Amino acid sequence: MTIVFFAFRIMVGIGVLLILLGLTGALLWSRGKLFTTRWYLQAATYSWPIGFVAIIAGWVTTEVGRQPYVAYGILRTEHAVSPVSAGTVATSLIAFILVYTVVFSIGIYYIRRLVLGGPKLVAVSPGALPQGLPNRPLSLGAQPEEAPSGEVRT
Repeated sequence: MTIVFFAFRIMVGIGVLLILLGLTGALLWSRGKLFTTRWYLQAATYSWPIGFVAIIAGWVTTEVGRQPYVAYGILRTEHAVSPVSAGTVATSLIAFILVYTVVFSIGIYYIRRLVLGGPKLVAVSPGALPQGLPNRPLSLGAQPEEAPSGEVRT
């Protein structure tokens, strides 16, 4: 089962690579160098699609890895075969391919735009926040408000 052998190792290797990338980012962040370390930012920019490759490799490991149970007689063939006609399977496979191609293409386009655009400097303007306490969200209701005519209501 060469496919299972390599698919599993690809999945685990990418997982370890992403963990190391995350730990490196945490270390750089703790030193205050996360946003100034060019090699790390480039690695993070180009590493976003490999998580998807790891998911596909895991799926291949799972699905192809089932076949030895049928081949060695652990699982009976009649229990491993789906009771669905070949035409139905082909139609659903084509539908899945089309839908996932559209969704994946739009997702890649959107994520690529986000990644290449980089972080925005100001996410929220300081004046847009209410004056209440963050740990007491209803504290705004306790403050008197001004009526349109200038009188204070309580």
